[in-house]
Amino acid sequence: MTALFFWAAAGVAGLTVLIHVFLGGAKFVRPFLAVEMEPGLKWLAYLMWHLGTVSTLFIAAGFTAGALDPVHRDYAAIATAGAAGFVAVALFTAVKSGLSPRRFPVIPMFSLVTGLGLAGVFL
Repeated sequence: MTALFFWAAAGVAGLTVLIHVFLGGAKFVRPFLAVEMEPGLKWLAYLMWHLGTVSTLFIAAGFTAGALDPVHRDYAAIATAGAAGFVAVALFTAVKSGLSPRRFPVIPMFSLVTGLGLAGVFL
């Protein structure tokens, strides 16, 4: 049963990467790069976008490792903590910005990943 939750978490994380790269790239990255602003800030934000992509891939890999072999269950626990950290930072950003949390797609996606990871770790 644990493996099922980890596979589901890996799948949602993988889907998140696809949405992030393809939909986010078209809706956010291209328009953002067209904005005139200080180059250091612009390219730092671009770097952070890609670090988010890589981090999410590592989260998916941690869940996949946990699903494939119970010996690697710790990897899935670390991935769960990472996903929960993404949710916490996104909620903090929503509150700090005064924007609705519904404006941050990372919150529902990683809340689901976190819930699936917790179910796999504790059930």
